[in-house]
Amino acid sequence: MELEFEYGFDLDEQQRIDNENYQNKEDKNVDKEVGKGTGIMKPIPVDELMLTWKPTEWIVDLFGAKGSCVLLAGDKGSGKSVFMYRMAEAIQKGEIFMTELGTKKSKVFVWQADESRNNAQAKIKLMELKKEKFCYLFKDDKYGHYLDINVLRRTIQENKYKVVFIDSITGLLMGNGINIKDSEFSKPLYRLNNLASELEILIVISAHLTKEDRSEVNLNDILGTGTQSGAVSDIWSIWTDEHNDELFYLKCLGKRNCEKGIIWKLQGNREDYSFKLIEAGDGDILPDKKTQLGYKVLKVLMSEKVKLTYQELAKEINCSNEHARRICIKLFTEGKIERKKIHGEYGRPFYRYYFD
Repeated sequence: MELEFEYGFDLDEQQRIDNENYQNKEDKNVDKEVGKGTGIMKPIPVDELMLTWKPTEWIVDLFGAKGSCVLLAGDKGSGKSVFMYRMAEAIQKGEIFMTELGTKKSKVFVWQADESRNNAQAKIKLMELKKEKFCYLFKDDKYGHYLDINVLRRTIQENKYKVVFIDSITGLLMGNGINIKDSEFSKPLYRLNNLASELEILIVISAHLTKEDRSEVNLNDILGTGTQSGAVSDIWSIWTDEHNDELFYLKCLGKRNCEKGIIWKLQGNREDYSFKLIEAGDGDILPDKKTQLGYKVLKVLMSEKVKLTYQELAKEINCSNEHARRICIKLFTEGKIERKKIHGEYGRPFYRYYFD
């Protein structure tokens, strides 16, 4: 299923005009606002601010949260596109992704700004996605060749999309005369992150790296890391095993929602571009096991009506202190449990968690 538009204009001429507007309009608007100097800032008291706080709500468990923009970075050929297609499929159906990650059923659209329509159709055929209900937009469709936040906002609101995939933001922006090393590259990313927060949706964008001889992808490997990484909510990297092109690694490089340092090993399938999460990095556990431990923590706190530290909970549910600590933080940010601050020896605080 595709988004269909009638052109009614010369694409090359329109793109030239749009490129000029895209690079100049926002800066001019900012300059005008700065030049006025007639307004007044209205800081909000923190107690009022927190009246609108909402717990973390995962669209894809541990990967992508509602109201956030997630950057997925990797070399060309590292599986970013098909990974996003499979995630879109799972979200549209509300099914488990990669046999481990729960999803919230949501309406999805994929903006394919890199691949041609024919190449995308070949992958869709191989992945047997033709019966799925999510929509595609291609760069040769109307509005598909450049990023206009206002058009994107109206498209999302009109169609009630809850998840948007953009593959890739690198190709989309560089195709309009913006180099990945330019400071302008970060501005659209900030706007996408703000749009995700404003509309309370999930936006997942991919970014290409310059292919190099490396065993994994870290934050410093991301081109324009000073701009890209500062503009989005969360950053993930993906790369293939150097000895097996059906093994992939997914790593959380941090920021706000995902746990920095998580590394997952994925088993891929070149016949249908499917993925299965088969192993967690050293010292970590698979997401399904983490979910089970979370249920155990809730059960202990709900049944015993006590306030326990994460160390005490670790003993109760038979896991390591570190796993218990991470689970307690996750449940707290999701609004499922509360905590009380206790001042310990030498003034160092610790927390007791409880179910309210």
